[in-house]
Amino acid sequence: MHLFAQKPLKYLILCIFLIFASSTYCSDTNNDTGTNTTQNDEINDIHMLLTYSILYKTWQGSDPSRVVGKNIGALLVNPKKDTILEFNRNAHASTHNVTQHAESRLIQGYLAKYECEDLTDYIIYASLEPCAMCGGMMTVSKIKETIYGETDPYGGKSLERLSLDSSELPDGYKPYPDVTISKASNCIIRKELDEAQKQSGVFIYEFLMTEKAKEIYKKAYNTFINYEVKYRKNQNIYNNAKNFLEQELENYYRVHEELR
Repeated sequence: MHLFAQKPLKYLILCIFLIFASSTYCSDTNNDTGTNTTQNDEINDIHMLLTYSILYKTWQGSDPSRVVGKNIGALLVNPKKDTILEFNRNAHASTHNVTQHAESRLIQGYLAKYECEDLTDYIIYASLEPCAMCGGMMTVSKIKETIYGETDPYGGKSLERLSLDSSELPDGYKPYPDVTISKASNCIIRKELDEAQKQSGVFIYEFLMTEKAKEIYKKAYNTFINYEVKYRKNQNIYNNAKNFLEQELENYYRVHEELR
């Protein structure tokens, strides 16, 4: 006798489970983001793709009269409320100030705007691994962690250096207290950017002005706007991220009408 006939209820339950599972989880290949194996991994992917996408749609070219700054941006998120709070980008050119990095502008701008004392437990998604200045500012403002979308082979690992315990060495030091956690994004875009920069052989900031970098950022943007959530609970987070992209672009070109 056929197995289904022998145990109809068991196989009916199995069929229902398989149908439900296939509708709940989309293929990783469809999104092409990497290894978002948990709901939180997917949230990180969505926010990282959003960061790439804003930069792609406001890409800084080679014309110095049309450049605000380097193609580097940072996104502030409150993970407890799944809320995207603010975005800012590097603006060293328009401000004529080398300290105007994306993360520093993001932190100082948000604190001033909302008169906050610190940013306890918030997360910053940075398109590039933070430098020493930005890593220090994250730590002082009590950012919980930062997730970066490209490795900086020259000025990176700043937060790891703050965490280094050299007290057993002569004239060594204890690690700085409560350092912000720094993590590389699992998104495949980060891996492509790292590999392309390595192959280019040029300095990281120069690479981020190249057509190859723009091509990878375009891929990130296309992935973002065509994204299909793997975990249903993340649908609202993705919808909010798409809305934030539209609002951010509108705000950017309202300020920089000449760059439209």
